[in-house]
Amino acid sequence: MKRILVPLDRSSESEAALREAFDLFPEAKIHAFHVVQVTEFPQDPNKSAYELAVEKGREILTRADEIAGKHNRKIETAMKEGHAAKTIVRYAEENDIDYIVMGSTGWSGAVRVLLGSVAESVARRAPCSVVIVRENQR
Repeated sequence: MKRILVPLDRSSESEAALREAFDLFPEAKIHAFHVVQVTEFPQDPNKSAYELAVEKGREILTRADEIAGKHNRKIETAMKEGHAAKTIVRYAEENDIDYIVMGSTGWSGAVRVLLGSVAESVARRAPCSVVIVRENQR
């Protein structure tokens, strides 16, 4: 059985990648994976930025389970902290992943230069083939 990794963030592109993975690999084991990164600060003074990031990650993986249910599929979910691209590649290596299916926002120009592209970095470093999905492809 093939193992497919689908990195998820809060973007509609990553959800499109999950749906694409179900279509492309109907018999595969799907790993929905979120990299925890602190990107915002909570309004609640009793909650740390890290706690908020973990909470958001759990919401993302819960949403992935809901999408899987709509496709009559079960998925394995995981979440780790770290640099997005490096953590995705490490997860793929450690879990003998056969393919990575991930979303791309399609940024170009100065924004891409400033922010970088996680999808591009993963594609260059991954130990397996990478399918990059844009939401408008679905």
